[in-house]
Amino acid sequence: MKKPLLRATLLTLSLCVSQFSYAFKDPLDLPAIQAPKAAKALSLNVTSQGSNVLVVGERGIILKRDFAAGDAAQGVKDNEGKVWTQAKVPVSVNLTGVQFVNDSLAFVVGHDGVVLKSTDAGASWAKVFDGIKANEQVVAAAKKKMEDMQSRFDAASPAEQDKMTEALEAATFAFEDAEAGARFGPARPMLDVWFKDENTGWVVGSYGQIFETKDSGMTWTLIANRLDNPDFRHYNGLYGDDTGLMLIAGEAGRVYISKDFAATWTRSDTGYNGHFYGTVVTRNEEGLPIIFAYGFGGNVYRLGAGASAWWQLQSPSKESFVQGLTLGKTALFVDQKGRLVQTDESGTTLKMVSASEGKPVTGMALVNNTLVLSGQNGPRTLALPR
Repeated sequence: MKKPLLRATLLTLSLCVSQFSYAFKDPLDLPAIQAPKAAKALSLNVTSQGSNVLVVGERGIILKRDFAAGDAAQGVKDNEGKVWTQAKVPVSVNLTGVQFVNDSLAFVVGHDGVVLKSTDAGASWAKVFDGIKANEQVVAAAKKKMEDMQSRFDAASPAEQDKMTEALEAATFAFEDAEAGARFGPARPMLDVWFKDENTGWVVGSYGQIFETKDSGMTWTLIANRLDNPDFRHYNGLYGDDTGLMLIAGEAGRVYISKDFAATWTRSDTGYNGHFYGTVVTRNEEGLPIIFAYGFGGNVYRLGAGASAWWQLQSPSKESFVQGLTLGKTALFVDQKGRLVQTDESGTTLKMVSASEGKPVTGMALVNNTLVLSGQNGPRTLALPR
């Protein structure tokens, strides 16, 4: 190739790369597009507060609807013809978890470690945390643990060092892994969120991420050292109530239990080796909790009030349960095909109460005696089983 032609070719490639680099914008900094078909896009979770419903989904889409007020004059229509309002969202990453704290305050979590906050019942949102800030804390915590371990190792006798070598190597590997993850970018998603009041809340996610805020999301603190998760398994679902009980559903059949609003945690191994996606709590006549962990392949495990061992319920569904909620004295689950399975009031048996199948489902919320499901092609409603 002649030099002028080579230079021209390299210049063209350089311009292409330059244009591509200029065109790219980080989804954490790119506001969600206001889309005419937003209510028919993939939705990943749903929650309710009174008659208000929030649905979150792909590319930063957040939808809001007041089921008591009915259809707004303007908005986007779902496949049932219901009108939703698409919120103004400052990011365009996939959003995975959502919670109303009260009538006006709500939080959302999603990919790239993002945490969003709304103070106007979900009409508009602000980013308060993301994976870049999360990575900084993860790296700092791993570095401190490695340095502390190294200091103890250096001060130990040769015999003690032999016993500590494996732990030091593990701490060093964890630090190197945290650094590598940070270099890769904010790629670790947050998967769920729960606030006990307007100030104090928690978010959980992949690779053992758990962060706490005590100032309504202004600052966040990594509290992973409070949980026994040395292999950094994912935390998929988070539950909490006003008694101080908190539950994390995770990988490898693990459920983490706190009875003091996340100050301390106990790891409870259920005997199941698959994924749990969430937990549901009912209460017996004495007000003691009965805990259900649900997840992959239609698995539901039960921990009775005061019991120390879990046992598996016989499930009529072999499809993964994606969401559960408390309905009176029972627990209600929805599988990924949209079928409903419910416990009896004793919580010892499961029965399929709605076998109709639809588009794949990702979440479920209850509003005005109607179930709102999130999933493929947007939200839809389903009659509450009798």
